[in-house]
Amino acid sequence: MPYFQIAAITIVNDNGSDKLDYASKQRIFDSVKPHLTGSFFMVNVHEAKRAAESTGWVRHARIDRIPPSLIKITVSEYEPAARWIREGHQAGLISADGTVFQAAYQGELPEFDGDIRHHKLMLEQYKVFSTRLKSLRLKILRLQYSPHASWTMMLNNGIELRLGKDNVHARLNRFVEAYPSILSPQAASLDYVDMRYSDAFATRLRSDIPKPNSANESEKINTPTKRKTR
Repeated sequence: MPYFQIAAITIVNDNGSDKLDYASKQRIFDSVKPHLTGSFFMVNVHEAKRAAESTGWVRHARIDRIPPSLIKITVSEYEPAARWIREGHQAGLISADGTVFQAAYQGELPEFDGDIRHHKLMLEQYKVFSTRLKSLRLKILRLQYSPHASWTMMLNNGIELRLGKDNVHARLNRFVEAYPSILSPQAASLDYVDMRYSDAFATRLRSDIPKPNSANESEKINTPTKRKTR
């Protein structure tokens, strides 16, 4: 009966707004259209749902039939939190709950180099680390969690910060305390800062920076001021 032919398809987000942050409404419409034609009562809701969820950025989709002739698609989108790096290459995006998904995104995101099983832990630690570094106006560009439960991060000033696997928050606090007076003046020349010592930390100059007369290329610094080379 013509009265029960589909007259309109609407696409909204979880809050009922017709604005989507990342997903393309046109792509969603094109993907579900073959399954939502003909009689209002005969549309293939399950296949339409599957088609919508195969579209980039769509985490979940719900298809509702609203009499007499409206199809409503409610879309839940992924929220990007990081890029997943695997063997040196981007393997996908990581959502705010640790789920890996595939989508194109040009915005700024930190890179997570770690096993997919550890993404939730990495997200939790990233938030803690970032909050602690905020006072120094430093950001984490890449966070690495090794198979040996060791934490390393690349900061936006070019320094690689090595925290190891034990007492990582205490070690980060020592870095934050030492950075303004000891490390910041030479930050542009530093390759890494290794905090894996009980009462000291080691630094190394970048390879493209002229080395001092000493043959040692790294220096171990007892916090806060006493220094000795190794």
